[in-house]
Amino acid sequence: MINFSSENNFPKKSVKAVGLISGGLDSCLAAKIVQDLGVEVHGVFFTQPWGCCQKSKAMEVAQKLGIKLIVLQLDERYLEMIKKPRFGYGSALNPCVDCRVHMFSRAKKYMDSIAADFVFTGEVLGQRPMSQVRHRMETIEKHTGLRGRLLRPLSAQLFEPTIPEQEGLINREKLLAITGRSRQEQIKLAQEFDFGEYSPPAGGCLLTDQHFAKRMKDTLQYGYRNFRETISLKWGRHFRLSPEFKIIVGRDEQENLGLKGYAHPDDYVFEFRVRPGPTVILKGNNPPERILKIAAGLVQKFSSFRHLEPLDVIYYKVSDENQVFHITAQMLPDEQLNLMAV
Repeated sequence: MINFSSENNFPKKSVKAVGLISGGLDSCLAAKIVQDLGVEVHGVFFTQPWGCCQKSKAMEVAQKLGIKLIVLQLDERYLEMIKKPRFGYGSALNPCVDCRVHMFSRAKKYMDSIAADFVFTGEVLGQRPMSQVRHRMETIEKHTGLRGRLLRPLSAQLFEPTIPEQEGLINREKLLAITGRSRQEQIKLAQEFDFGEYSPPAGGCLLTDQHFAKRMKDTLQYGYRNFRETISLKWGRHFRLSPEFKIIVGRDEQENLGLKGYAHPDDYVFEFRVRPGPTVILKGNNPPERILKIAAGLVQKFSSFRHLEPLDVIYYKVSDENQVFHITAQMLPDEQLNLMAV
């Protein structure tokens, strides 16, 4: 059994490292292993509204280990990377290699800014079919400018020694040789470290989901106005009326609130004034009456009043919610809705 006691493991000089902390078990173990080697750990969490990782979990890990943590927001640069990934897609719209190159490159900038010695991650060789196979991991290291400075503590002994290992800044014998998709060794280590509760393995990025990927493709094809707007892709029912206009229908109260909260200032909100029903968001500039009536019709279509005669629906522009308009719903057949569904 490997002894993970930090006794006598401290390097001769002060060593700093930047670790990518997702909040999951692997990144938590990696941070603990590096920390127990006497390294000053600085955590980085990348937040994306439709990703697989939760900021709260990463913050819990940082607090538990007593490490500093900064949160970096993925932005329009990330969307452009998804649109044209250099290394291609996985099973859906997931550019896993390009995603890691993007995040690790930003982690390197943080490493340079604080004069840290290396970057580490919780990656395990052979765990992910696209991004955690040997040649892909080598590609990621090459294209991030981290050659020799990217440490994977859980699988380090399966790779050539990194620069901090060669220079004696960290003890290679205390690093591991885990490989494959099984989490049994990680779970055993978590028990040895007495981690208590920890996040289960992530279910995967939403970009690997075919349904979500279809919505993202639609957004990238017809355009978006800012990164924040893409948060709504994970909520509701989506309908593409034309290249210029799109509609999203909330499915419950939580989604209704989310759709309104993250709507673009130029979007239009449709809902019943007093009746219970969904919130509908219309995206597009200067919609004609035909489009307005369809949006109103979807409010009624997905309410308990779908079988009544066309009802009155209110709508307003997000940037001017005090100026409220009325319009009569136009009911649409299911066949037409199916053709418009995204």
